[in-house]
Amino acid sequence: ITGVPTMRQARKQLTPESAVKKAVISILQFHGWMTAINVQGMGTVRGRPDLEAYKNGFTLFVECKAPERRLKNGKIIRGELSPDQVKYIERLKAQDMTVIVTSDAEKFMLELEAIQERLWPGKGIRRIC
Repeated sequence: ITGVPTMRQARKQLTPESAVKKAVISILQFHGWMTAINVQGMGTVRGRPDLEAYKNGFTLFVECKAPERRLKNGKIIRGELSPDQVKYIERLKAQDMTVIVTSDAEKFMLELEAIQERLWPGKGIRRIC
């Protein structure tokens, strides 16, 4: 049957959210951050952000969401935080932790560069272009 992906191909196709996550990880690693993916499942805390990144004693939490998209009927849908995610992020921020919620890799890069400039003025910013 043509046009139908095999199981292997179907597994390799990225969801919109996982494409954002992959780009964010690449940006973080390019800027020298160590990254850890928080895998959801049994024994994990509900609402914990998707990624943690570490650099020079600083921890950054990142929650990736699917980019905004328009359906054929004109309705706009966007990835939104679950109530558990909202609570967890509020708890992190109450501890003065930095959390970025993103659905756009380019906007994430700008936020990351602003954080790095605040933490390490004049250092740590490497442009890809």
